Parts: sequence; C-alpha cells; structure tokens
Amino acid sequence: MNGSLEEFLAGRLPFPGLAAWSARLSDHTTTSHCYSDWFAAQQAEQTLGRLALAADSLGNHRIQPVRLSWVFEHARIYLGLRRDGACLALFVENRPDLSPTAAENVLDEFAQLPA
Repeated sequence: MNGSLEEFLAGRLPFPGLAAWSARLSDHTTTSHCYSDWFAAQQAEQTLGRLALAADSLGNHRIQPVRLSWVFEHARIYLGLRRDGACLALFVENRPDLSPTAAENVLDEFAQLPA
C-alpha cells in the first residue's frame, strides 16, 4: 500500500489549510509530511501514534471508529482508520474560513484504497 498511498496523497494534498499529515501503514511503518513550520514530521508521527492508540483502545469497549476528529485552539486533527490497521491523520489549521470537506473527502477516499 505504500506506493499507492504516496500516489494517492500526491494527487490530493496539500489542500488549503493543511499543515501536516502522518500515516501509519498496516505494517506499522509511518510516514509524514509537513507544510507549515508549526508542525515537525516527528511531532506529527508521535501524535498519530498516540491518537491511533486511543482509537484502538475504543475496541475494548466494542466501539469500532472509522473516523475521529479533535479540535484545538489552532488546529483540527482528522483521523481516518482502516480495518487493515492503516490510518491517516490530517493536521488542519483551525480557521473559520476553512470547511472540513476537503479533509473528509481525503479520508473517505483513503478508506477505499486497496490494501
């Protein structure tokens, strides 16, 4: 999936307001890219790891999330999860002029990528 993920992301990112992204593949390798200076690749990957762990722990309560989001003062984080263990986090500026549609569309398409 690594090659198809890179091709997929190259065709859709960046979109307005995207500060960074980080992905965990089904083999648990991670990759990321930052478009702003207020996120570093290592920071995005560490955040993805913690968010993926939180999402995985919901399974202990029979909750199987497909997508989660968090809103902070300056950023929104959208997390898409796949059944094969892959996940994608999009770190987007939290601005009133930005619609969540672009992030949601990317995550919808990510969910449909072949394994």
